Amino acid sequence: MKQQESRLVAELAARHWLRGDQIQAMAPAEHLDVDRYRVAGLDENGHPRPESGLERAADAVGWMIVEDGPVGYVAVRGGHPQCAAVGLYRAARFDHAWLVITSHRLAVLRLRDAQNTEEGKVDEIIEQARRERSLGGALRGIGKIVKTSATEFVRSARRPPLTERPQDAVFECAFEVPRQALHSIVRWKQPMVPEFEGGPRFVQVRFTDDSWARLKTDQAGLAALTGS
Repeated sequence: MKQQESRLVAELAARHWLRGDQIQAMAPAEHLDVDRYRVAGLDENGHPRPESGLERAADAVGWMIVEDGPVGYVAVRGGHPQCAAVGLYRAARFDHAWLVITSHRLAVLRLRDAQNTEEGKVDEIIEQARRERSLGGALRGIGKIVKTSATEFVRSARRPPLTERPQDAVFECAFEVPRQALHSIVRWKQPMVPEFEGGPRFVQVRFTDDSWARLKTDQAGLAALTGS
């Protein structure tokens, strides 16, 4: 299924996005199952911190401390919320996302299901909860997200995959930076977690602004992105 979807992404990229560029590597990209942010100005969930003097001072040192532990792995590290790693990680938060490297760019390309009317609602709920900045607002937001996600899960389970109905595949470039903003892509392994044949693999994407993000991919994706 991933190979078929990859071909669809490449076909739509050639039609709508490449503009003479050549795809050099592409791989499915997903969030870590349990993740944390270590970014100055953001809390562990990637939400903006309140602008207090004490928290700004803590950020100045705290963002540099990278910790992986039982409550989740650090997925994003950076010096400010606008760093490349934050943009990359947020772009890969939905299904059907691909990390793509061309001769001039690095991007996250997505296929959005035109029949999925709930996806935009999740973004609206998250933004509303951030604006409220209250426990009650956050809890209401979580409840709405769970309800929305459950509704869409039931609906999507009844639909054929996008590769069988390409007319519903809406192509999007969710993140893009010049190729020179990429420092390197290296393999990353979850500590104490064994790897199995056919199981997930992980990469750490490093940028020249000293930020990095970790993404889940598969074996073919790891090989394509790291050359190993």
